[in-house]
Amino acid sequence: MAVLCIGEMLIDFIGEGVGTIDKVKSFKKEAGGCVANVACVAQKLGHKSYLLTSLGQDGFGDFLENTLKNENVDCKYVSRKADSFTPLAFVSLDETGDRSFSFYFKGSSTLRISKEDVEKVDLSEIEAIHFASIAIQEESKDSHHLLLKKAKEAGVLISFDVNLRFNLWDDHKVYLETIKEFLPYVDVIKVADNELEFLTGTTNIEEALKKDFSHMKVVLYTKGEHGAEVYYENHKVVTEIPNIKAVDTTGAGDAFAGSFLSKLLNNEDLNNISEEELAQMAKFATNYASLTTTKTGAISSYLTEEEYNKLI
Repeated sequence: MAVLCIGEMLIDFIGEGVGTIDKVKSFKKEAGGCVANVACVAQKLGHKSYLLTSLGQDGFGDFLENTLKNENVDCKYVSRKADSFTPLAFVSLDETGDRSFSFYFKGSSTLRISKEDVEKVDLSEIEAIHFASIAIQEESKDSHHLLLKKAKEAGVLISFDVNLRFNLWDDHKVYLETIKEFLPYVDVIKVADNELEFLTGTTNIEEALKKDFSHMKVVLYTKGEHGAEVYYENHKVVTEIPNIKAVDTTGAGDAFAGSFLSKLLNNEDLNNISEEELAQMAKFATNYASLTTTKTGAISSYLTEEEYNKLI
């Protein structure tokens, strides 16, 4: 059984050194994109992984497809669109490794995932689907709905990363309404502390659990340098990040989502997880994500379990 991620893959041009984009003198080219990152993490941690996306028929698309192949992510659901372009993100880093973005995204290939692309998917081999909020617009929105509706009917686990990117949506009210359209599909959600109020209208996670997330199996509530809280049925576990020096947080949230999902899928019965098992999964995801911040880039920083065990 496999994990299928649907949505964006793009190139992160990461500023060399600390400073805003206008001050940085050079950029390092790295493959990234929220759902592509999760596909690579799942593959690194032993799950067959597919990415359903669309890339431009350009050199950037070639680079990204080659990256997926090098990471052993199956590319049979990657389409190429000659009349569009591969999306790009320019990233600047501050002293803590935190990021600011400038995107070249509107009109890109990511928003051209078609219903024909979705019809090719064989759900019989898919155990879980992961998606995020960036690509649920334009043509790709309907394609997401089509895939997730079929997956829900087939009993496939559905994971969602809120991953707000306000500068990719012209109307924030429409953005919120669109996200809420997709929440009924979701079994596992990752939401950051700085996203909760926009999504739910409250800064209180306990209130959001009752009001907005009550139908979900697992809620991953991430708090940056303050660790995470993970909720499953009547269980709650809290994690702290290890003492590491972060140089680049790009892709760390995706590492958390992907590594937790990978461990979750290792359980024989997702309806019967003990608090101890939940704590182990949450600790692994927190440590895994933290270790990725010690290197620049997203996909290039992800670890196999063997590499992880040598470092932790």
